Amino acid sequence: MNLYSAAKRAWRHPVGQIAIVLAITAVAAGLRFVAIDAWPPGLYHDEAYNGLDALGVLQLLDSTPWPANLWRLPVFFEANNGREPLFIYLLTISVRIWGRSPGALRVVSALLGTLTIPALYGLGRELFDHEVGVVAALLATTTVWTLNASRVAFRAVAMTPLLALALMLLWRGLKEQRWGVLILGGLAYGLSFYTYLAARMSIIALFFFMAYMLLWHRQHVWLRGWLLFALVAALVVMPLVGYALRNWDTTVGRMGQVSLLSPHIHGGNVWAALLRSTWRTLGAFFRRGDFIPRHNVPLRPVWTPLIAVAFLGGMILSLRRMRQPAYALVVIWLAAMLLPTILAEDAPHFLRTSGVLPVLFFVPALGLVELTRWLRCRAAWRRVRRELPGTWLALGLVLSLSAAQDVTAWAQHMRS
Repeated sequence: MNLYSAAKRAWRHPVGQIAIVLAITAVAAGLRFVAIDAWPPGLYHDEAYNGLDALGVLQLLDSTPWPANLWRLPVFFEANNGREPLFIYLLTISVRIWGRSPGALRVVSALLGTLTIPALYGLGRELFDHEVGVVAALLATTTVWTLNASRVAFRAVAMTPLLALALMLLWRGLKEQRWGVLILGGLAYGLSFYTYLAARMSIIALFFFMAYMLLWHRQHVWLRGWLLFALVAALVVMPLVGYALRNWDTTVGRMGQVSLLSPHIHGGNVWAALLRSTWRTLGAFFRRGDFIPRHNVPLRPVWTPLIAVAFLGGMILSLRRMRQPAYALVVIWLAAMLLPTILAEDAPHFLRTSGVLPVLFFVPALGLVELTRWLRCRAAWRRVRRELPGTWLALGLVLSLSAAQDVTAWAQHMRS
């Protein structure tokens, strides 16, 4: 049996589909874990702050008897402009196991970045189908943005898998009216607020999606399910909300420092500043990306030319099919989760934009899958249908090699 035949059989069989996702996840792990302690060289000061706080947590745990020490753990770390705690607690576990080193910090990011791949596949399959989920997972595995985020110890990397998992469970729980699934979804969603401040904007995304469902699909809205999801999430996030109410300036201080609405940033013309920021944010996908080396290969756009064309096609398709809830969720989520960078200085800023990642890769995936399905209907392209699984394997190989090359160039830039 040749490779193409085996791939086609795996493509159709549930066990084979799981094997495909595991293979993609293994590739993602390789790209993220290899030389994690050395590439990129050194520690950025945000990584160092996270590491110091992890050491502080260890000292607190060791100096106070268990379980009393658990009640003294902070729900928010105030140093370095304030940071949510979940990522720092994961760093604490890693440092306890592997000691004080850059690798001990970054291995957490590599693990979370790897887990993002099956989470995105699961969401893609839930919203669309297996094929879209696989292509989205391939793109997430090999895109420099997600790969870079998995190799530095920044807390934003924890937000993507949790939000993707929460959306997947919310979608399935509402569709099948399963209370247990919605409880798990609310738990994952509540935990996402303990990862990175951009998660707060997801409330707006879900609010507008709920409004869309009430407007266009009222007969399919299960209000009790939505309320259960929201209630569980609210209970999980309550300690953080309580802290924020008592320490408002500390919690939202960073937002005020970078807000485009601040006169010292917009320079007296807020509307012009908003237009410039929006243009730069949208241009990050095609023309000019984040210039900060720790976030990106400086100025490299998100998409290569081929994927950029697929992204445009997928976006047009999504807008045309907005009456279908899955496509509407993607469009609404993208629009809402771009706001954290549009409304702040230094756009495009890939950390602040990372809230789009749970759905971003579905857009070019939809474009690529729709193209292949169109070709299948053409007699002259019947071979594409026969060899489609092999085609996706070849695409994954090309993207993986390209990503490895880009990360190598990025690491060399950081070393210079």
